[in-house]
Amino acid sequence: MKMTPDEIYRERKRFFNDHAEQWLEMCYKDHATGRYDKHQRDFERLFSLLPLKPGDHVLDAGCGTGVLVPFILDRIGETGILYELDFADRMIEANRRLHDAKEIRFIVADTESAPLEAASCDAVVCFSCFPHFHDKEKALKALARILKPCGVLAISHFDSAEGINRHHGSCRAVMHDRLPGEAAMRSLLDGAGLAVELFIDESGFYCILATRRPDPA
Repeated sequence: MKMTPDEIYRERKRFFNDHAEQWLEMCYKDHATGRYDKHQRDFERLFSLLPLKPGDHVLDAGCGTGVLVPFILDRIGETGILYELDFADRMIEANRRLHDAKEIRFIVADTESAPLEAASCDAVVCFSCFPHFHDKEKALKALARILKPCGVLAISHFDSAEGINRHHGSCRAVMHDRLPGEAAMRSLLDGAGLAVELFIDESGFYCILATRRPDPA
């Protein structure tokens, strides 16, 4: 039976809330070693591409339990601000228990309605979450609004678009959550006022870096 958009949204949200406590174990633990460093090299590659610096204000959209927190805080330092935002309240609860740095602000909200001021962030990171945004066009426009002129948006996964879509297709709760093809992604980004600077879609690694176009003089 075909689900309505509202039913898809509720099913998706229930899935992430139900798995919040096990998320790090499911996705990031190397079961051969027992350490949570399964993707250590991938994270190093991702953050070698992100131009973060001390004092930056960063939005971690669709943050989940906060796997990016240590990497971001290490780069923005004590003078920066990190906004951890997710629509699943249990993900934020788990994130808050794991991370108590004073630089973090926790927010439960949909990315499409992220309650941050316009031009308030130097960077926005969407890691392993973009397919799950309910309205991708609206979400990108909301994120572009939050970015400062020339601020950077990163969209990343540790698999190709094809691999991500195949993986999501095996799970009823997220089977509708697709990562658009390159042409569609470029069109969405352009429509949100974002200029693509880097587009990588390869086996094991996907990364888009786009900058908010400067406001007209």
